[in-house]
Amino acid sequence: MRLTGIIDYTMDNFLCIRGFASMLELSEISKADENIQRDLIESHRGEMEAFLSDGKFTFFPEVILGANMYGIEADKEKIDILRETIRAENKPLRTTINNIKYFVKRNAVKKENNDLAFDVTQTIIMEFDKKSLVGREFLRIDGNHRLSAVNERSSYAEKRIPFCLLLFRDAVETDKFCRALFYNINTKQIPLRMEQNLKVIIESEQAFDDDTLINDPSFGENYFLTRQIVKDIDLSDFPFLKMFIADSKFTYFVEVLKLLLEHDLIKKDEEGVRSVVSALKEIDNALKTAALIDAPNNLAVIGAFSYYKLLETRKADEFLKWVKKNSLTQVSDLHICDVINIYDKIYDNSPKRVFMSMWFNKKTEDTYNQLKEVKEIVLRDYNVEIEIIKVDEHKDGYSDVISKRIIEGIDSCDLLIADLSYGNKNVHHEIGYAQGKGKKVLLIYQNRDGASASDEIGSNLSMHDQLRFTTYIELRMGLLEKIRNRFSL
Repeated sequence: MRLTGIIDYTMDNFLCIRGFASMLELSEISKADENIQRDLIESHRGEMEAFLSDGKFTFFPEVILGANMYGIEADKEKIDILRETIRAENKPLRTTINNIKYFVKRNAVKKENNDLAFDVTQTIIMEFDKKSLVGREFLRIDGNHRLSAVNERSSYAEKRIPFCLLLFRDAVETDKFCRALFYNINTKQIPLRMEQNLKVIIESEQAFDDDTLINDPSFGENYFLTRQIVKDIDLSDFPFLKMFIADSKFTYFVEVLKLLLEHDLIKKDEEGVRSVVSALKEIDNALKTAALIDAPNNLAVIGAFSYYKLLETRKADEFLKWVKKNSLTQVSDLHICDVINIYDKIYDNSPKRVFMSMWFNKKTEDTYNQLKEVKEIVLRDYNVEIEIIKVDEHKDGYSDVISKRIIEGIDSCDLLIADLSYGNKNVHHEIGYAQGKGKKVLLIYQNRDGASASDEIGSNLSMHDQLRFTTYIELRMGLLEKIRNRFSL
């Protein structure tokens, strides 16, 4: 194999070769430095594959590699001669160091307006057997993820990209400078903020039309929908949300919309835009109530909350409580997905809250007992705790207005079970409130001699899931199935 390029010192510090080679070749002769690099996250491999394969705007800066030239003691003098020759810029050179052949050629061009001075460019050819590099591959200082995504079947395997190969004198120098350069590359640069990059793309409709945003893997549907939403709204209509995203609106919408699309929570059309815009008012009101005054720069928290708000209101409310309780708004450098992954695990392991709406009477005691038996079965078989909220059973040690406990209980529940067996008017009222809050409702009804379900269940409640039973065994088995389905057990 051959690598060709220009060889010179950069900043008078490092001897390096700059050239072009195919992605597959660079991938085969290099490896990640285990001390400083992490592997490409498997879930991102597909994204990188799509980007490299089809992106009209695919571009990367050069891949930076490091090579330990030293093999045996005899190589030490040859390395010094090569370095001195490059610095002197006065002659060609042929040498073999550690089984790699180096051919250096000097190219001189007279300077403009000075026939006695020359601009010198030194080119080099490195020639070697790829098999001889096994076990001592060049180390990837920058560009590991790009090269990790390449294999022989990749459509872009033979695409040529720029590389910079730094030549180090020995193992100690290789380790020391690879670490230092990796640190400098990743900490000393001041890149454009994500918001600035997104603004350039999304606002430039002539350069990046809608079809490009939708179809090019560099972008996606979330970029297109962000463009539509940003054009359609005035953030001043959402003052509390504006407080958090005014300087990062493109980043906010691109990240949140990506999540919503991945989870099929919105459609990829005008209806999807409308559903998000209509939800912004709810998000704004919730942020006002939550009073997260110390989170204006925490997009991860606001983005995760917005996602939950369109997913499930109760989960969104519980999320905000968790954020405030744990002062999460003060934690920086979080990504929306990190916050969601953490909270999803916490939420999945928290008790599931079921509000029991019923007529409190001896006639309904056995109905309630079946729910308690289901609670024990779910805990035993699925290790999931169900908290039953029944307002005539409160354990907080004081009396208060029952209507307040009803409202708070329904607000915090994941499911409302309403027993309509005796046509209790209070139960109808609680169903109406739950319906207005967007809660999941399960209607249960006991078939009884002399009673008519049509008389006790209003026709306007027919949209809710129903469970009608004659025996308590039927009720217990039906409740177990409904709860399993509701909580995906």
